[in-house]
Amino acid sequence: MPPETSAREAREFCRWVLPRVSRTFAINIEWLDPGMRESVRTAYLLCRAADALEDSWPDSPSGIRARFHEFLAALDGDAAAAARLAEGARARADGAEDLGLLAHLPLLLGNLATLSCADQAILRRGVRVMSEGMSRYASRAAERGDAASYLDDAAELRDYCFVVAGCVGVLLTKLIHARRTGEPEEIRRRRLELAPRVGEALQLTNILLDWPADVRRGRSYLPASWLTEHGLTVADLSRPDRPQLRALALRLESLAHAALDEVADYMDTIPRRQLRYRLFCLWPALWARASLRLVHGAPEFPAAATRPKLSRRQLWNRAAGSLPVVFSHRGVRAMLAQDAPRPARRAD
Repeated sequence: MPPETSAREAREFCRWVLPRVSRTFAINIEWLDPGMRESVRTAYLLCRAADALEDSWPDSPSGIRARFHEFLAALDGDAAAAARLAEGARARADGAEDLGLLAHLPLLLGNLATLSCADQAILRRGVRVMSEGMSRYASRAAERGDAASYLDDAAELRDYCFVVAGCVGVLLTKLIHARRTGEPEEIRRRRLELAPRVGEALQLTNILLDWPADVRRGRSYLPASWLTEHGLTVADLSRPDRPQLRALALRLESLAHAALDEVADYMDTIPRRQLRYRLFCLWPALWARASLRLVHGAPEFPAAATRPKLSRRQLWNRAAGSLPVVFSHRGVRAMLAQDAPRPARRAD
């Protein structure tokens, strides 16, 4: 197959598969400028492939570490490692979307190779940080077993949010910096400082929203120190007769809202004329705020069997409502505050 055909096949696959593995990011990625869009799409899919190694391919601690080692070798250009991982994922996929994505790892890496050298370096660095962190946490969890919390304390919760999402905020910001030269150094430094909090805000929201599904598959991202404070075990986290669960949910919700508060600060560093990137950052934050409000009002949460979800109409209504204000720093800040809790609602 000629190289140009391989590149075209890789790109077409990435465009085809994104909406099949993402409900929301498939929406706002399409709003980015074309060059940025391809890089962000590729980054997202590589991160989802790494997720599959953490979430959908259980094994011994050494087996988990070995597969992440293979993934990183493939990321660095080892075609044989990519083929081995893809073959193994294909044999296990059985309809699982993330393993199905990993089964096409050579195509993802083929699309990575079509990007500029600068973007390739940024993506490889960001995905490496994520993969190394996931390998560390996933292999430790395999050693401890399902009865133990995935994380020990609040410091680990913060670190875990960085390695699975905060580093993506840094990756995206570096892609922006590669396209914007001549900016004041203090603006660029401030933007990079805030970038991890954008990813952290979304990850904390996901940890809360996914609580019912996670505990039913034997995993809890609530720190063990929090459970100890309330006299709970991981097994208690799905029991509706445990009133302490609401306090823990509020504590996690409070952390998510605090991080979302800083998204407005990050948006202040993005020039108004960079409309597409501003929308790309704004929409997930608005959806996160609305989702937190939704679960806050659900009395059976978090002991419910499933989480409440925003409808597609609700997603689009929030997105459409942002269009008149996206050029205004003040307007963006006000919109992000609409679904924020009043101080009395926050947990200590």
